[in-house]
Amino acid sequence: MKNLAITIFCFLLTIPSLLFADNSKQYWLQELDKSLSQRDQFEQEKHQQIDHLKRQLKQADYQERRYEALHSLFEEYKSYCYDSAVVYARQTQELAEKMGNNDKITESKCAVAFCLISSGLLSEASSILETINPSQLPRELCDLYYEMKCSLYRALADFAHDDPYYTKYISVSNAYLDTLIQSTPPNTIKWYSYKGSRLMRDWKYEEALKAFTKVLESDETDKHQKAMTAAEMAWAYVHMKDDDKAIEYFAQSALYDNESATREITALYHLSRLIYKQGEHGRASRYVHQALEDVQFYNTRLRKVEIGDILPIIEQDRYKAIRSQRNWLIAASCLFVALLLVILYAYWFNRKKNRILTEARETIAGQLEQLRLANTQLLEDDKIKNAYIGRSFYTNSEYIAKLEKLFLTIDRKIAARQYDDVRSMLKLSTLNDERENMYEEFDQTFLKLFPNFVARYNDLFEEKDRKLPPNDHSLTSEMRIFALIRLGINDSERIAKFLDYSVHTVNTYKTRIKNRSTVDNDQFEKMIMKI
Repeated sequence: MKNLAITIFCFLLTIPSLLFADNSKQYWLQELDKSLSQRDQFEQEKHQQIDHLKRQLKQADYQERRYEALHSLFEEYKSYCYDSAVVYARQTQELAEKMGNNDKITESKCAVAFCLISSGLLSEASSILETINPSQLPRELCDLYYEMKCSLYRALADFAHDDPYYTKYISVSNAYLDTLIQSTPPNTIKWYSYKGSRLMRDWKYEEALKAFTKVLESDETDKHQKAMTAAEMAWAYVHMKDDDKAIEYFAQSALYDNESATREITALYHLSRLIYKQGEHGRASRYVHQALEDVQFYNTRLRKVEIGDILPIIEQDRYKAIRSQRNWLIAASCLFVALLLVILYAYWFNRKKNRILTEARETIAGQLEQLRLANTQLLEDDKIKNAYIGRSFYTNSEYIAKLEKLFLTIDRKIAARQYDDVRSMLKLSTLNDERENMYEEFDQTFLKLFPNFVARYNDLFEEKDRKLPPNDHSLTSEMRIFALIRLGINDSERIAKFLDYSVHTVNTYKTRIKNRSTVDNDQFEKMIMKI
């Protein structure tokens, strides 16, 4: 448990450093991108410097000044454009030989050798360096000669690649590098640079980084030297398996290459390989194409071959990544279309179901409304029935009582032979009175059931055609016809018998009333039924 806690604590301590390293890497990549966006500006500054030197060359009025101008142009072109660099290197050699100055001849031969090494013509470079006798050279030219020999044998080792030749050539290169370290004053910028390179070849990367840091942080170091030093530090981190730090220093090196307008194979090439391994295919492709453009501008076959190794790999994987994205997009599009079709089908199916349910609900609602109306009608009919049955029992009982009284009276009159009295009791007026009493009972019962009948009835007519019954408990003859219709008695013959009218009279009343109303004749009885 204690060991686990210690492990977790140590892991937590490493998190900030990991985050810082990633932030540092991203910072330098962003700075590099900003610098590359200003590429034309640095290119213009380079051209201005070259144009200035060319003007000096034209104005040179004696050989010494002309040689200095030619050599300065070589220095400007040697990491910028191979074709121009080799032209000016050979011109310096020709002029030095014409001048007969041995120091300048040696310097110009080293310039030509540099161009030959850069182009991969190592045998030719070796031949020209063999013509130089280092024992007769001053220290500065001797160091330049040893630098060229060191570079030559390092290039031969890299070209051979396999033992025993690699070991042979790298040993010779190391020997010249050791000589440079011994001949250079200690703790100077050049000494730290040589020392760092030698420590790199002995796999002492930590010590090499300390030496290179001295060079990189010095104010005396120019941008081209900083670019080469940062690249060496990046290689140290590559061998130490720290790709993030390697990317950081390759980015710094590429930035200084861009600002110094260096077009010989630059750190962009190596940087693209590392960020490609980390999955940044787009940025890797952009960098390697820029590096290829630089190498093509510099125009040496050796550099083109070197950069040509990685370009197809990056482009192939970039193509695979794009194809994978395209396939994923096609699959996602197909899935989207399938889901859309499913959604549309589900929507259509639900709409269909909803329409069926809506129709069913409307049907049920219609049937419920019909049931409600039927129930209302039944309740109304039941109420009317109860009212009229009760009223009928009462009226019939009164009528039977009157008949009983009448029969007893007639019986006594006949027994007493009072025939004239019997005749007078059976007058028609008595029957009419009874009929009027029946109408009055009907009207009272009806108005109890339909108290607003008279008002609603008159609403169907204009003001001038409206009629009121003699009192609040009776109906007019016309109203009584439609009162019977409201009670469900639609047969004109039954209405005529109840009211003691002829059928013709009932129909005439109905037609005359409908014609007088404000509604259509066909709608009049429907309006009556709504009361």
